[in-house]
Amino acid sequence: MLVYARRSLLLFVVAALAACSGTGGTGTSPALSDTGPAVNAPQVVAAALDSAPEVNGGREIIRRLSFAPNAKSSPVLINFVSDGPAQNGVPCINCVNGASSSDNIGLTGPSSYIPTGDTWQYSLSFTDISYKGKCKLAWAITSGKKVIDSFSATLNLTSSGGFVLYAVNRSRPNYSGSATLAGKMTCGSTTQMVQAPLEFQ
Repeated sequence: MLVYARRSLLLFVVAALAACSGTGGTGTSPALSDTGPAVNAPQVVAAALDSAPEVNGGREIIRRLSFAPNAKSSPVLINFVSDGPAQNGVPCINCVNGASSSDNIGLTGPSSYIPTGDTWQYSLSFTDISYKGKCKLAWAITSGKKVIDSFSATLNLTSSGGFVLYAVNRSRPNYSGSATLAGKMTCGSTTQMVQAPLEFQ
């Protein structure tokens, strides 16, 4: 019994040492790979978002809702960044069959795994509580210090209250491996950002 206990302890120590010997944050652990690129080079992400070139041809939907904002609340709040296969007709509003109200949206199927040769759709959404004016939406796809793609769009909100969703189709960049998708919203003096992991086949 004592020999078995020592052998188990030895196997545990070997397994623990193997788990600790990584490859600099590029292991297969989802917790490491999902946050690695953003943690390693936040200044690269910020610079890519700030310098993202403007693109045309995006799809914008706005759902007006009546709000009674708190005086201390932010005028805008970012909701999410998403991605999936590019297709016509999405995003759309009041298009979900069987929804109990008209306050619903349709998106392309969410998938952060991008097959070779596919065109992808990137979406960004935010809630407009009390803001009127121009907003810049920017996306950046990075891996460590490498900028894989970046693009932006400018919107002009003529009335406030509701949510905004904007989507852009992009050809697949010449890249394979893990990456981070960052989305940034700048409306007046309010700037907010969200991130999600990507994997290019």
